[in-house]
Amino acid sequence: MSAGNSFTRFETLFPHKPPGQRVNRVVVSALTLILSAILFTLWLYLFLSSQEKSYVEHRGYRLANEKTFDKFLREGNNRSRVQALNQLLHDRGVAEVFPIRDLLRQGDDWLDLGEPPFAIPPRDQWSNIVKTLNLVRDKIVPLIGPVTVVSAYRTDAYKRKLEGEDQPRHRDFCGLDLIPNSNIGHKELAEELSTLHARLGPDSNVGIGLIDDVLFHIDTCGYRTW
Repeated sequence: MSAGNSFTRFETLFPHKPPGQRVNRVVVSALTLILSAILFTLWLYLFLSSQEKSYVEHRGYRLANEKTFDKFLREGNNRSRVQALNQLLHDRGVAEVFPIRDLLRQGDDWLDLGEPPFAIPPRDQWSNIVKTLNLVRDKIVPLIGPVTVVSAYRTDAYKRKLEGEDQPRHRDFCGLDLIPNSNIGHKELAEELSTLHARLGPDSNVGIGLIDDVLFHIDTCGYRTW
C-alpha cells in the first residue's frame, strides 16, 4: 500500500476538523453541563421546599408556623373572618398581646390527630378572650416574662380526639395554654402562679393550673386552680 493511500485512509477514519468546529463542540458540551446543573439545582430546591416542616419547635412543642397559617388564610373566607376578629381585639385594646395566628392555634398535636392546626371560633365567642388577654398582659407577663401560646380555641372535632380532655374554656375561646419563653423551671413557675392566683382572689374569676412541666393553662371563666 502506498503512502498516499495510507494517508487517505487515515483521513477517512479520523477526519480533521477545523479549529472552530472543535471549539463549538466544547461550548455545546459546557452549556449542556451548565443547563443540567441548573435543572438539578431547581429540582433539589423544589424537593427540599416540599419537605419543609409545617411547624417550629419551641421547648419541645410543635407550633404551626407562619407558612402554615398563610395557607390557612387562603382557605375559603378565613382571611376576612380573621381580619374581623383582629379588628375586634384592636378595638378592645388587646390586639398587641399575641399575633392573631397564636389565638387560632388549636394545639401542638394537630399532626398526630389529623386535625387543622388553626380554627376560628364562632363570632359570638370572640369577646370571651378579651379578659384573658388582659390578664396575660397585665399580670402574667410582668410576673414571668413573655409567653407563647400552645393552644387557644379548639373545635369540638379536635377536642373529641384528645384522650381524656374536657376543657370547655378552649371551646368557648376563653382559655389559653401557655409556655414561658424564659428558662424558668417547673417549681418556680408553680410557686409564682399559685401566689398570683391567691392574690387575685375569687372575684377575678381566674383559672390557673399547670398541665405539664412548664405548660400552664389560664382563663377568666371560673375561679379555680389545680
